Amino acid sequence: MNWITIVLAGHFLNALAFLMDKFLLTKKIPSPFVYAFFIGALGILGLILIPFGFFVPSSMAIALALISGATFIIALVFFFAGLKENEASRVVPLTGGFVPAFTFVLAYLFLAERLGIVEISAFAALVAGGVLITIEKKGRGSFKGYIYAIIAALIFAISYVIAKYVYDELGFVNGFIWSRMGGFLMALSFLALPKARRGIFNQPKQKNQGSTVALFFTGQVAGALGFVLVNYAISLASVSLVNAMQGAQYAFLLIMIILIAKKFPKLMSEKLTGAVLVQKIFAIILISIGIGLIAF
Repeated sequence: MNWITIVLAGHFLNALAFLMDKFLLTKKIPSPFVYAFFIGALGILGLILIPFGFFVPSSMAIALALISGATFIIALVFFFAGLKENEASRVVPLTGGFVPAFTFVLAYLFLAERLGIVEISAFAALVAGGVLITIEKKGRGSFKGYIYAIIAALIFAISYVIAKYVYDELGFVNGFIWSRMGGFLMALSFLALPKARRGIFNQPKQKNQGSTVALFFTGQVAGALGFVLVNYAISLASVSLVNAMQGAQYAFLLIMIILIAKKFPKLMSEKLTGAVLVQKIFAIILISIGIGLIAF
């Protein structure tokens, strides 16, 4: 299995997780801090990989790995805040469109990563498709939600670039364990915020609580597996190209939205008809071309 297949599988699982995130944030969970806390706390499960390659590296390597994990959780807070403000079909692609752009610049400056002509062409097609799929008519969506999405993209990019350096230095397993520790510690720090602490320990009782918990953990399993696969691909290939391939996630997300739009019209209110649908299909074609250039 090459890294492209690994990335595609990871982004499919991420699209599924993000769709569930939007449902929970709209209907069940009021605070992005609360949701990010539980994701960060669950990151401690990364310790199960200890028997497969854990060791104590230099203090600098530990610090960078912890920062990578911590910044990822911070990015999640902004990402979930954006999801509360806008449709998943806007926020997810917008964040994903800026992540590779920021990653490209940061990887160029700090990792000395250089792409060839074909790779740059693929990168451009992937990013162009990602940006095109986010364009909406004026007056639609929350400006605040867009700002949150762009901030999230920048912090995600910082996290991924640091992670790439850590994986190159420590190997995937050890780097992943230490970075998840960083995410766990960042999640614990949210307990120092009174509002977040109250939300974490005083979740209101709701109808269908069992289904909410099941949906949450199903989403987290999908997201966790997707996260591991994408990070593994980052350890194998160019961090810029791996992140640029988030375009595949848009295609998966669009298909999922179309499939559930009739059942959940209030949750996914965006109309995917006429010119809007043509626009998104064209964007997906660009994304497919980018993936094809990388693969062949």
